[in-house]
Amino acid sequence: MTTNIILSFTDLPLLVQDKIINYFSYTELSCLRSTSKHFHRLCSEKLNRGYSQLEIIIHDLQKQIKTKLPRRESERHKHILSTKFDIISSLDSRIQWLKLTFSSAIQNSFCCFYPGQLLDEIYSVLNHLKTQQSFSNPCTLLQETRDMSSMAIEHFREQIKPKLQSMRMTSLNTMRHNISTFSTTTTSSLSHYHHHKRSTNGIFRRRIDILKNRIYKQNIIMKSQKSQIKHYKQLLHMRTKSLIDHHRRLKYLEKKNKESEQILLEIRRDNDTLLQRIDQFILTYDNISTELNNKKCDEIFPQINTNLKRRKLD
Repeated sequence: MTTNIILSFTDLPLLVQDKIINYFSYTELSCLRSTSKHFHRLCSEKLNRGYSQLEIIIHDLQKQIKTKLPRRESERHKHILSTKFDIISSLDSRIQWLKLTFSSAIQNSFCCFYPGQLLDEIYSVLNHLKTQQSFSNPCTLLQETRDMSSMAIEHFREQIKPKLQSMRMTSLNTMRHNISTFSTTTTSSLSHYHHHKRSTNGIFRRRIDILKNRIYKQNIIMKSQKSQIKHYKQLLHMRTKSLIDHHRRLKYLEKKNKESEQILLEIRRDNDTLLQRIDQFILTYDNISTELNNKKCDEIFPQINTNLKRRKLD
């Protein structure tokens, strides 16, 4: 007798579930989150993992390419891998902006990194960078990632951040309410201390635990804010560094431009001198040719006269 055993996805072992989820793209995972709480947990973990791995992969690629690039800035811009390095650095700056926006919410487990399509796009760009060496249009390669990242940041700031702030405000209000209730209960318990010693101790412990939990959450929020400030400082440092590099490059290009202008002026002067010499040569040639013609005429005419005289005599 055969029995039909029907297994649901949740009945499978976690290792098998993880293997199955690995076959989905990040876009599909972000859509599958709304299926159930179990799917939400699995997909959120996978999305957060993919987001956290991005920074490591990009830093490794930057190190690999930086070792191959020359140390001099003038030679570095002419190198084949310079465009590749620029693309990776722009990707890194985009991820830093995303980190500033999403990191505190992800660390406090308020939400996950939900823009899965953006992750797919960034990973496809990274695959292009790993397989190809030269790029004809690097701007078009990063256009989708720029648009998607800016849209994700705007959506988070406009839609999700206000809700998180309201949640924090409600938690603060509940904490205040708990403190007030705690104070009232403590005053009432002190009056009946001798009669209800055990009950008051239990209330104290509960209230203290609640306060400890609230303080712990507030400390987590403070840590996340400190990490945000650190990231802002790092971004400022990176921006100033890039501005200094651009300024140096501009100076170098101006210097090269001046040198090329000087070379052009020298070439023009040489051309002018050559033209003058050619004109002088033509003049001298004309003078010499006229003189030679005159001499020939002077020599020919007396001969003709002598010949004529001889004929007459004959």
